[in-house]
Amino acid sequence: MPIFHAIILGIAQGLTEFVPVSSSGHLELIPWLFQWNHFDGDSRIENTFDVALHLGTLSALLTVLRKEALLYSRAGLRALLGRQRWNSDAKIGWLLLLSAAPAAVAAVLFESFLLKQSSRIAVIAIGLGAFGLLLWVVDTRAKAVPSRPDFSGPDALKIGAGQALALLPGVSRSGITITVARMLGYDRHRSASVAFLMGIPIIAGAGLYRCYGVFSDGLPTGMWPALIAGALTAAVTGWLALRFTLRWVQSHTYAGFAIYRLALALAVMAVLYMR
Repeated sequence: MPIFHAIILGIAQGLTEFVPVSSSGHLELIPWLFQWNHFDGDSRIENTFDVALHLGTLSALLTVLRKEALLYSRAGLRALLGRQRWNSDAKIGWLLLLSAAPAAVAAVLFESFLLKQSSRIAVIAIGLGAFGLLLWVVDTRAKAVPSRPDFSGPDALKIGAGQALALLPGVSRSGITITVARMLGYDRHRSASVAFLMGIPIIAGAGLYRCYGVFSDGLPTGMWPALIAGALTAAVTGWLALRFTLRWVQSHTYAGFAIYRLALALAVMAVLYMR
């Protein structure tokens, strides 16, 4: 893979992982649009590159949310070991882990089906359009509950179940979790914060799972420059995108992201028709 292409895909991963527009969809659309064929059907090489990109965005996520991640994980571990009471921070730490369970179960049960959908451009376009419209409608009509309690067990399962839908290309993990959180009465900033915190265990878990496959099969030769370039650009652009989104939603709606998704879906369908 040319270094330039790895950088382009790393930028795409970083910019779209933390805004509700589907990073997986963009990573499929860009090579399809420009007719890049770096992997030539070799899932081992594709998975290796995907792991590198996700490690980059995970590092950005842990950097920006390091205080929250340390607070909840430390409290949860100390409570489990009996070194402190089960306060709200400890409960949230374990509930964030619990929220990853629906997606993990769905990934195992429907792995072969999901792999077939991942490169289907029409499916990506439908996911972008349909769930972008859903985000727009829910965000416009939902009202934040002023006295809403902290992240709870039912919330973790409901938002986690929504997160499982993001296994389909074009849906967007951050997009669907924000949508469900808004349905539950979270305000816009809190919805984004919950979505990103929930991303830590699911992205880390998926990365570890894929790393096992990469190292058991052996790292493809000659890929180190592309892997490093992709991971670094994903980390830098992911850090910028995450900080931008958290600031943006303090005073803006999610309408702009929804409009972008709808426009992209229509453009993709038009290109599919012309090809």
